[in-house]
Amino acid sequence: MAGFGNALASMDAAIMASLKDGQGDYRDANGRPVAADIELCIDRNLQQAGANGVFLSSAVGITCRKAAVGNICRVGLFVLDDVRYQVADIIEDDGHMLTAACMEVP
Repeated sequence: MAGFGNALASMDAAIMASLKDGQGDYRDANGRPVAADIELCIDRNLQQAGANGVFLSSAVGITCRKAAVGNICRVGLFVLDDVRYQVADIIEDDGHMLTAACMEVP
């Protein structure tokens, strides 16, 4: 019988396989490669909570498995299909999956 960690890893893999928008790379704040060919979920028109309630923002949410990238930093870059997304903030990190609010940069 598989342990809880194995079951969780299998669940994460199944979720990403069905929801991913593609595979991309993550680079640190200095542009150095950290992880390649990681599965990424892209959420445009990200809803964020503010002082006046929930609002649509121009940020792009990027979700990936934490094990694939380790810790990410503000100003790091995700690259998917030659489009670069700069990390503005980490908005969710449960230890298995993480979501970053990013801005598309030229």
